[in-house]
Amino acid sequence: MNRRECLTALALTASAGAIPLISLACTGGAGGETLAVYDGRFAEARAFARPMDHAYDCRHDAAGLWFGQLAHRRHPGVRIIGLTTGADAMVLADCARRAGQAFRSGAASGDGRLIAWTIAGRCIV
Repeated sequence: MNRRECLTALALTASAGAIPLISLACTGGAGGETLAVYDGRFAEARAFARPMDHAYDCRHDAAGLWFGQLAHRRHPGVRIIGLTTGADAMVLADCARRAGQAFRSGAASGDGRLIAWTIAGRCIV
């Protein structure tokens, strides 16, 4: 993400409470790729994903998205950030943990329907 994308993402997601998550994506290591997962049924989530180069809508099947699109893109330096429902976050957290990656949830959106989260690095067990 470049500086303009970071500032745009921060402005668009302020109402969704995902600022710490976007800040994490913006301050990641050089050369790192950021993938965004969002639930397209919600305006806040669509606004969150809009400035991202790689955004995936999980409204139909979060596990299918993981195994069809995200799992093969996992490698060091790739961060996956999301603004989804709690149920989708739980499914993706389980997929990430089974793949040995760390899942962290963050802030809930203003109305509590969406959860901001990130997947990066390796789990420490």
